[in-house]
Amino acid sequence: MAPHSVKPNLRDFQRAKFYRFEEAVIQRHPLNQLLSLDQCRVLAHKYNATVLVKDGRGRRHAGASYEDNLITLPRWSRQTTIVLHEVAHTLVDSQYYPHHGAEFAGALIGLLSRESIGTVESNTGAMLAARLKIDLGWICSDAFSQRNKMLR
Repeated sequence: MAPHSVKPNLRDFQRAKFYRFEEAVIQRHPLNQLLSLDQCRVLAHKYNATVLVKDGRGRRHAGASYEDNLITLPRWSRQTTIVLHEVAHTLVDSQYYPHHGAEFAGALIGLLSRESIGTVESNTGAMLAARLKIDLGWICSDAFSQRNKMLR
């Protein structure tokens, strides 16, 4: 029997909790700034050199696709922390990991700390206090360079 690729049905258990945490903690950080679409592209390309960053006007929510290596950003979402959130989605393969799972949380902590939006320690502590699961291996992993190598 030939193997077939069936996308596993991964439940996004911490999605609502993750968004509440970001809104209450991360988005309130003083270095979270409003950005132009060009500034969003520059920021995204620091961590995923080949990601396509599109104008998301007409959309209600910001969005990202690992498979398409794409981020869409409505005007309201063009801020540092949301761009980093969407970049993290382009680094964590949603076929194998839940969209807001422990691996995603680890990747986002790494991105935030690289932009001085908290430290690895402070963001890890805050996420754990919010009862979010974190894969510590993804915080300083090679996800950033791996993704860039794969897409070149």
